[in-house]
Amino acid sequence: MRNGVWALYLGREYEVIEHSNNHYELFTTDSGTSGLGFALDSSGLYCKHVTKTEIQSAYDVRYYARYMDLEFPVFQEEVDKLLLGSGTHGPNIIKKYGFIEVDRFEYEKWVERSDIEKFYEVKVPMWGFPAP
Repeated sequence: MRNGVWALYLGREYEVIEHSNNHYELFTTDSGTSGLGFALDSSGLYCKHVTKTEIQSAYDVRYYARYMDLEFPVFQEEVDKLLLGSGTHGPNIIKKYGFIEVDRFEYEKWVERSDIEKFYEVKVPMWGFPAP
């Protein structure tokens, strides 16, 4: 699972952070991007500074699963199971489906993939960009 904020630049996805004044920084581990103006930094990532007009879209990547006919956010993925969060479900649902309290008002549950009805990615637009 990939998490965080991503940008669509020249038709490819890159991790991105926003700086001030409509300036952004793209990140990748792909050494082939040096031909596109990405430079290797001290952390081993290839980075490039771009302006807002150079990016087609920016979005936060989130994952959800349908479990027992309800939608839950997915926090972690393993080969044969997913870690679901309680999301906006109330105490009755949390109790009914066996979620465990991990922090105040935060509940999680590991669920076998075979019990998941649907697992999907959602891209939520960021910083005034259109949806991809």
